Amino acid sequence: MDEIKVLSFAKINLSIDVGAARGDGYHPVDMVMQQLSFHDDVDLKYIRNNDGTRGNIDVQVKTNRYYLPTDNRNLAFKAARLMADRYGKQVDSGTVRIDIKKRIPVAAGLAGGSGNGAAVIHGLNVLWDLGLDLTKVCLLCAELGSDVPFSALGQAKANYIFPKPMRKDPMAASCARATGRGTELEPVEGIRKPVVIAKPSISVSTKEVYQGIDSCEIVSRPDNDKLVEDLAAHSDGAYDNFINVLEAYTLDHYPAVAKLKQVMSETGAEKVLMSGSGPTVFAVYNHMKAAMSACDKLRDKGYEAYWTKTIK
Repeated sequence: MDEIKVLSFAKINLSIDVGAARGDGYHPVDMVMQQLSFHDDVDLKYIRNNDGTRGNIDVQVKTNRYYLPTDNRNLAFKAARLMADRYGKQVDSGTVRIDIKKRIPVAAGLAGGSGNGAAVIHGLNVLWDLGLDLTKVCLLCAELGSDVPFSALGQAKANYIFPKPMRKDPMAASCARATGRGTELEPVEGIRKPVVIAKPSISVSTKEVYQGIDSCEIVSRPDNDKLVEDLAAHSDGAYDNFINVLEAYTLDHYPAVAKLKQVMSETGAEKVLMSGSGPTVFAVYNHMKAAMSACDKLRDKGYEAYWTKTIK
């Protein structure tokens, strides 16, 4: 196989708790992440030089979003270079061509870029017939960023073009609890619900939010042990622990996000919460018709909004 299309799924955070910054500047997290069916398409081709050499690998990236970088600032590019540096000597020299059809909003707390990076790791594992298991794939993904390993778990679960051992790996999951730097993952039961994701026309700096959260008063924190139990029991009580402590900073410093959350709270949703550090807010519904109606209303108000569903 010299070509593969990998579905690169968005994620939302059902909960986020954050500890005090460590000596290395990172904040330990304890959170539950859930994959959505909303996705980018990452098409990979490997064009061999057929010159009898190995290890000389070029990387080319293109995307339908003119403003996205296609060099080392792009996680998909970084992922390809990581794979080439690590495993290039095992394959014929050639060119990795990556074509990303973006749907997921950029810099929105939905792990769009992280998912693209994971998709490239997965895709080259297949194209180069490396036979890496999901644990090794996740270790590579962890070198790219904190959300990338979770993206790899969800892609392994829902990309049916992948080899069966990858799809059936015990770690393949569309919902997981993440601790430490967000790369220590435990698959958990997720939800199966219609969801609307929406964002105002602003960006929020993740670095700024994490630096600012230390000075915020956190009124309520999620009980993630209880959340995992309620998810496993399919209990609506799980919504009680859909809590994102990063809202304490973002909603205060970015009124547009707070306003969006209030608007979405008036659409009949079961739960409304900010994803990641923002600015995206998501709403969970019991029926897709309600989600689609809410999405239309948000678009009428000028928000970038999409209706989708979770994956189990």
